[in-house]
Amino acid sequence: MDPLSQLQDIHLPEQINNYPLAYGWWILAAILLSLTLWLVRRLLKKRLLNKAKKQAINLLVNTELASDEIFATVKWAALQYFPRQQVANLYGEDLQRFLTITLPKKQQQNFDSLWQSAIEFQYKLEQDNTDIDSLKTAALSWLKLALPPKNTLEYIENQYEQDSHEQNSIETSNKASETA
Repeated sequence: MDPLSQLQDIHLPEQINNYPLAYGWWILAAILLSLTLWLVRRLLKKRLLNKAKKQAINLLVNTELASDEIFATVKWAALQYFPRQQVANLYGEDLQRFLTITLPKKQQQNFDSLWQSAIEFQYKLEQDNTDIDSLKTAALSWLKLALPPKNTLEYIENQYEQDSHEQNSIETSNKASETA
């Protein structure tokens, strides 16, 4: 008699099932899902926030614009990011002051010089390409550096009011010195 013939087949244990998952896996899945949703929402919000800025930059770069069209493009972009009551009625020096305030401190002087030279030649009968180029350079630098606003609107409004008060006090002192 053969001793091996009396052996029976080996019984394999039941398959170990992966379900139900442990609580840790569910928590990890919930965290990953919420993190993914947060990142997608943030990216979409950033893309939407930069949409007007990109449109204005593309318009300035890809087309030949006159000075009044450049002013209109910058003002349109400002209206997309700042309250209408704050920007819509600005023109000339007031617009320049607002645009300067919204820039970081380091770039304000350079922007002022470029913008001021462009404003001085805005109403000339024949404008040089250098005037339009300096205006376009100032507009592009403002669009790239000031938009979307990094400063809170309250800070910008306070700065604007302080500059307005300083301008009024300078004008008042000039009038007083002229009458004296």
